[in-house]
Amino acid sequence: MNFKNYFLNRFSAFILDCDGVIWKGSHVIPGAREVINILRENGKLVLFVTNNASLSRRTYAEKMRSLGFDVDPKEIYCSSYVTAMLLSGKVERVYVIGEEGLVEELELAGLKSVDSDKAECVVVGLDRGLTYSKLSKALACLLRGALFVATNRDPTLPTESGLALGAGAIVAALEAASGRSVDLVAGKPFPFMFELALKDWNLEASKTLVVGDRLDTDVVGAKRAGLVSALVLSGVTSLDEVQSAKVSPDFVLRSITDLVSLDLGHNYRAIRSS
Repeated sequence: MNFKNYFLNRFSAFILDCDGVIWKGSHVIPGAREVINILRENGKLVLFVTNNASLSRRTYAEKMRSLGFDVDPKEIYCSSYVTAMLLSGKVERVYVIGEEGLVEELELAGLKSVDSDKAECVVVGLDRGLTYSKLSKALACLLRGALFVATNRDPTLPTESGLALGAGAIVAALEAASGRSVDLVAGKPFPFMFELALKDWNLEASKTLVVGDRLDTDVVGAKRAGLVSALVLSGVTSLDEVQSAKVSPDFVLRSITDLVSLDLGHNYRAIRSS
């Protein structure tokens, strides 16, 4: 097989995870800006996905521009926005455990953030200002039968100083206290995030590549949505973990720069589709 320009020839759209793929902490992955520019110069659509619900699409775009990426908010699928789209038309009043970005997206979708005694739905995302009072109010809602929605189930969040508690840990606490399982999850590995992007941009699944650094969210989510996946080793997953995992990506790359490499034959790879 000739690997020269393989990805440019095969795919028309690229859905990129953010942390571990285009940046790590506050540092841009070497070559990430250049790769995205090359993809666009070749007429490829580039979209960005993240399970982090602390920011809105607007504030994610501002962050990405500060890192040197020219991004339109419409190209970003953060779980705050995806959660709002998942709930739009289903409920009106929500009690939110989360940060400003999540509240912003919910309100833009016509949902009202209200006190717990008025809510018909509890939405749980990353909340670094979490208190016992917030958890207790959410629990009271759930015990009354409110819809239970999670932005994502990631138990941890990578930071520059190591792993921190993620939204999934907060969700698990409320599941344990209420005796209920979450009703809906917006983020990866559940497929709605990818399905929304496919619908919005009228994409063909077989010509769309998902690039991520986690097997349990990016790769599993891509497979559930019927998409091709590439796992990069620049994030949290090692090559040994890939080789011993039950789920396999279609491609394994050293970093995002391998997408435009002249000779993929010298890179780590796991080609399982033609």
